[in-house]
Amino acid sequence: MDIILMPNEIEMYIDSMRPQNMLNLGTDQWMEWHNRLQKLHQEALLEAAALSGEHVKETLVSFGKTNILVHEIILISIWKHKVLPHLLKLVKRPECTFFAYSILYHEGVCVALLELVMFHSDCCEALDEVAVDLLDYVSVAVSKLLNQQTEESANQELIQQRNKISFDIGIRCLTILFYLAENVDKLPITVCSRLYAAYDVPVLLSEIILKRPWVKNDGNIYSGGKWRKWDNEQLPQVEAQVWLTLRQTLLSQEGHQYYSITANRRSQLTKILPMMNPILLDQLSPLFELKNWLCRVSCLQEYAPPIKPVFVEAILEIKEKILQECQSKWKSIAKKQALIIFTNNKEKIQQTAKMLTEAYNTDFMEKFEVNESQTCVQCNKTAVQRCSRCKKCWYCSRRCQVNHWPQHKENCSQ
Repeated sequence: MDIILMPNEIEMYIDSMRPQNMLNLGTDQWMEWHNRLQKLHQEALLEAAALSGEHVKETLVSFGKTNILVHEIILISIWKHKVLPHLLKLVKRPECTFFAYSILYHEGVCVALLELVMFHSDCCEALDEVAVDLLDYVSVAVSKLLNQQTEESANQELIQQRNKISFDIGIRCLTILFYLAENVDKLPITVCSRLYAAYDVPVLLSEIILKRPWVKNDGNIYSGGKWRKWDNEQLPQVEAQVWLTLRQTLLSQEGHQYYSITANRRSQLTKILPMMNPILLDQLSPLFELKNWLCRVSCLQEYAPPIKPVFVEAILEIKEKILQECQSKWKSIAKKQALIIFTNNKEKIQQTAKMLTEAYNTDFMEKFEVNESQTCVQCNKTAVQRCSRCKKCWYCSRRCQVNHWPQHKENCSQ
């Protein structure tokens, strides 16, 4: 197996993790921190792909550092909404956007690493009260998918990059939302309260399903961080994730106990019933229970709301702390950062770029890319999937795979 970091390096990097502050973004020290985090993400990706001992995840949990990742994504989220607009007013046409892009990309790296490690329930439990902050961030990121513009219509390159990264973050947050919903019984009760009452996640997910932001009008789907050709048959992985999250939130014990089905909620939730056709149910059989539940709800004239306990609302500690530290001095922060983030010092730019070249490692990332040069053995179109058994024959669609099976069957078994 390829190795990005040795075990002792992983422990050293994670042990040295500290919450950053707003003024520190873009400095040499912060760039080194960004470099380390990117390497940790790549190592975690390798470990997950190899199904080996996930040392990065274990170290994050044992050292109690998962909350640092949540702090980082909230910090960058506030920066791009509060500071970045002032920066672009001060420097309307920046010659170098390298440092600003690194800050935006940092948020995506933190979200991607969280998505990997939160597959394990012990990582979700380790979040504890910070899970409330994460749920708030995830709910906002997912909501933005409903109005997200993925086309490159912005005048400035940096805004285009911000929109692309934000869209990818929103897609990844759908998976993180599933992990939170799946482990809600192991998290503070305020997480359950905000999931069902404050953010109304079931209705939000139903709107996402109706919108399907991962599908373009030209038939392409968003998968693996890129838009790819789609056969219009295979269920996109992200869509399956959203359906399963909706099922979890509505059919779990917490859903039955705390989620009141009002007339408005019933109207919104039952809109997705026509989408639950035999093709979907054939590919995602757990949805049979969800469909039966929705059908029963749609037939009820009145639905008695469950008795809801009194919850103590939690304060978003991380977000409030960052806002308090900055004290709304966004313009002054932007003025101080403008000289660093939009610097024209070629020597410094080259030095930083050289340091991050290894971290961004495009050769490494290509190992996880779908090979678009493959062609379908049945019709010679561009193939997007291959036989899961022998992994030798590529197909453009499920239909071609089924039609080719009589010829492929003997070779596949061998």
